[in-house]
Amino acid sequence: MTAFATMACRKCGSANPPVYLAPVVVPGDLAGTCICLACANARGWLDRDGNLKPGISL
Repeated sequence: MTAFATMACRKCGSANPPVYLAPVVVPGDLAGTCICLACANARGWLDRDGNLKPGISL
């Protein structure tokens, strides 16, 4: 059985957000980082459909 990494948002620190972008996990480590959907939206990185806007890369 494979365990999922515990994710923490790199912007707000929320633990295990239900929707996240740009996950980073180091092999063998059960902790990872990501950017939660709320933070990406608050920074204007998403269009109205929730997709990354052109020119934005994470």
